[in-house]
Amino acid sequence: MWPFKLYLMQQTICENFMINLLDTLSISCISLYIYSLIIPRLPKVIGIMKKYCTTKVKTLLNMNNPQVTKALYSQLGTSEAIRLLNLNINSKNKETTSTFFYSTHKEASAHKGIRPLHIFDGDPFNNSPFRNPLPSVELLIGKGLFDYSRGKGGQGISTHKGENKWNEWLAGLIDGDGSFLLSKKGYASLEITMDIRDEHALQIIKNVYGGSIKIRSGSNALRYRLHHKSGLLSLIYDVNGHIRNSNRLLQLNKICNKYNLLLIHPLKLNYNNGWLSGFFDADGTITINNNNAQLSISLSQKTEELLLPLKELYGGNIYIDRNSQTFKLYITKQEDILNLLEYFKIYPSRSAKKNRIHLIKKFYELKDLKAHLALPDTLLHKSWQYFNLKWLKYE
Repeated sequence: MWPFKLYLMQQTICENFMINLLDTLSISCISLYIYSLIIPRLPKVIGIMKKYCTTKVKTLLNMNNPQVTKALYSQLGTSEAIRLLNLNINSKNKETTSTFFYSTHKEASAHKGIRPLHIFDGDPFNNSPFRNPLPSVELLIGKGLFDYSRGKGGQGISTHKGENKWNEWLAGLIDGDGSFLLSKKGYASLEITMDIRDEHALQIIKNVYGGSIKIRSGSNALRYRLHHKSGLLSLIYDVNGHIRNSNRLLQLNKICNKYNLLLIHPLKLNYNNGWLSGFFDADGTITINNNNAQLSISLSQKTEELLLPLKELYGGNIYIDRNSQTFKLYITKQEDILNLLEYFKIYPSRSAKKNRIHLIKKFYELKDLKAHLALPDTLLHKSWQYFNLKWLKYE
């Protein structure tokens, strides 16, 4: 019980914390139980107990992949590192272990959106957690973890059914702010550039796939870069089949050809898809016109290609912005915006813009009270000023 008491002293008790803590403890117990069955000698069991103690995970990660573990408080649920370490099985019992892990965490994974399970080849303590991803296709298809139904010739999207929200969000973000690069020397990489306020979103991606985040010189922006093969392949497995930007598809196709992968074209976009959430984090804005207290959500692109299906699904109108010479989808109807508010509850934004999304309901409440027209020094006017302050600061 000492880890439980220790964490209670350091963390605010909440539902998510309790779920994460119980998952962490149960994963450790699962590992010990399995190894005690397959390794009869007590000294080896004791050695593994020491290695698999949850208090050692931070040390192991600092040794193996320090750049991925600097963001200690990203909201990822159960530690990605712990899940990967528990899937590094170098014995003939790999299938038994994976089945046991999956059956125990099937419900939790679907609820919390844990990433796809990959079987990693190699010693978990001598290799990076992101090294040599080798999905056990036969095992995972049999357990319903992967869906290959959309591929040709047995190849397709390698994604857990509960992972589509993450994969779609990431693909939408890459379609808007990312680019796949292949140098003349044949080095493949991914870059995503976002506003400095959106560091948290990039840290989440970094914690999952590795990579680095640096400030762009001369601008108020951050650049995430992923170039190591194992992390890049893992990301491609996740977003292949969800990328919709034609330029991004051409870039991804070059990398797929390099690694002998099949490029998968996306299905027709539907309302219940997390792609818009990621695309909004990249190229979306929420603004209030102070002249008429009109709230609007807009998305901008150089062409209409990506905006037309969004207009059909989520409402709004497309205009040409003369200043930026881009196409913009404007959504201004209160009904459409409130529908989008419900959408973002299911497919959440991960950028700083989520703070403005959370203020939408408050805006309409104050507008109904005509707070924007209230006389100075009244409580209603002060409420409107306080709201505007939070809005401008993205709080």
